[in-house]
Amino acid sequence: MRRHPRWIGSLLAAILLLLATTAPALAHDGPTQGAEWLMADWMLFSFIIIFVATLVAFVIAYRRGLMANLEDSKYYVLTIDEPDYYTPDWAKEEPDAANSTER
Repeated sequence: MRRHPRWIGSLLAAILLLLATTAPALAHDGPTQGAEWLMADWMLFSFIIIFVATLVAFVIAYRRGLMANLEDSKYYVLTIDEPDYYTPDWAKEEPDAANSTER
């Protein structure tokens, strides 16, 4: 069985000592100067990241030709033959019920 060198044990002991001594320092309340801008900074960064990702996606779609002739897609949807799920049965039975003005 192979033994590990001694420096690995020393390194692990140093890392554990470092973690034990820095834990209280990381538990403070937060920044005292400029804390009111902290949330605004993250909101700005998030907006910039989302904007750039959307811009890249738009440019890729445009370069692939997905933005060309958008009018044809709406006419294709009109050619699909499917059952009428939305018209109620009473409107199908009485042809003038939808246009009736009597109440």
